[in-house]
Amino acid sequence: MIDGVRMRSVEVARRGPRPPIRIRPVPRCDPPFDDELEPQVWATAQQLALDFSPQPRRALPAPAPPPAVEAPRASPVAGASGDARLAVRRFVRMCVEVLNGYRPAAHLRRFSVPAEAAAVVAQGVAGARRVAELRRAAHPADRRARRPGPVCVIGERLCEPRSGAVEAAVLLVTGERTWAMAVRLELHQQTWAATVLRLI
Repeated sequence: MIDGVRMRSVEVARRGPRPPIRIRPVPRCDPPFDDELEPQVWATAQQLALDFSPQPRRALPAPAPPPAVEAPRASPVAGASGDARLAVRRFVRMCVEVLNGYRPAAHLRRFSVPAEAAAVVAQGVAGARRVAELRRAAHPADRRARRPGPVCVIGERLCEPRSGAVEAAVLLVTGERTWAMAVRLELHQQTWAATVLRLI
């Protein structure tokens, strides 16, 4: 109270862009705190008391063993996952470069499982020789004769017989000759590596 006048709010404003501060009176009745509330009792005079004393348990019959069911075997999946498809395409492209003579067959060793690398490289060498013989046979003394074109991939089919293994049948063509190539890659130390390479 100032000079008999009850103050309800005080405004304090400074010079400048700050808004005024207002002090408001405390409300006459605050809501009670949770610990000040009286507990609500829902029980009535007719309510029965619950018995929480431990009681003996009944012996349950032993469950019957489940019937023996043979786990279904995973069937080969047509097609392949994205990683497997990419690995097959990379390896087939490298094999085609070996067959065309753009790359030595020894480069296939890096992309093969160590135990099978020698067989994979041997198949690459044999395929490159067959392509070279085919070109020599089709290239007579006449220089104007048409030489067979390079080996090209015209189709491929992939399947995953199990997780971590992919097999591919690749159709190749050079000139008038069509070949087939079978490839199997497996995950070896987190990378796809060839275990089988066959040229038919």
